[in-house]
Amino acid sequence: MMDGAYFTSRKDILDFFNELLELNLTKIEQTASGAVACQLTEYIFPGSIPLKKVKWDAKNDYEYIQNYKLLQVAFTKHRVQRHVDVDRLIRGKYQDNLEFCQWMKAFFEQAGGAGRDDYDPVASRSAGKGGKKATDHFAKTAKNHNSKLLPTDRQQRQNLSSKSRPNAPTRKAVEPKGKKPLGQRIKSNRQVGDTKKDAAELMEKNSSLETRNEELELTLTAIEKERDFYFEKLRDIEVMLQDHEENAETSNAEDLIQNVFKVLYATSEDQLVLDGEGDVLDDGIEPPYEEP
Repeated sequence: MMDGAYFTSRKDILDFFNELLELNLTKIEQTASGAVACQLTEYIFPGSIPLKKVKWDAKNDYEYIQNYKLLQVAFTKHRVQRHVDVDRLIRGKYQDNLEFCQWMKAFFEQAGGAGRDDYDPVASRSAGKGGKKATDHFAKTAKNHNSKLLPTDRQQRQNLSSKSRPNAPTRKAVEPKGKKPLGQRIKSNRQVGDTKKDAAELMEKNSSLETRNEELELTLTAIEKERDFYFEKLRDIEVMLQDHEENAETSNAEDLIQNVFKVLYATSEDQLVLDGEGDVLDDGIEPPYEEP
């Protein structure tokens, strides 16, 4: 259903978000936090996402993940058959986020995104963290991404660059010199040989350092994934306890304990998701109890 959506241009997508949600996006990568997708989904399905929990000023991966969890809960609730590859989107790569934004725009149009006359996008997102200053945040972060700016922004930068660029210095012609004496030529050849030997040693050291650097990057990536994995567990448990505290009269302690165990024993493949009340949606995980 969405094949035609992938021909939608970057400019059309940014204009769509900016006009509908009154934003000032200039780059596709600025949608990587998931906040824009959350507000658009809440526009399509009113009340599907508690916008007060959306983090518009998110800077870290774990904050992005919390936004996408809210999005996934809304998709599950309204039976939206779309896999959200969070690990790829939070990296902020242009192509991954472009394809997801193209799909979101096409889904909005297919879902019959009728205009909500009483909808105030600025007031709606103001309840979320950083929502009141979302446009300021996007203006500051535009330079942090690698894709090209929109034509109007690019022209402004070119004008500034042309004014500040100094004139290129002219090179002086190199005058040919006479032939060196034999002794100097022999000494020069020896120096060239030593230089080649030093260069070979440096290249070997550089290759060794590059290999070591790749190994360290792989190790760092694995550590960061493990850190985010356990942080998500702690965050999910925190949400459960907060909901339990807010609804102490109606909340069931045994259900809370069971949900905490499910979060603790969940693996990275379980795709555990919490609903708006802090309950675990995936009931396929059971804590490994042992009979006394």
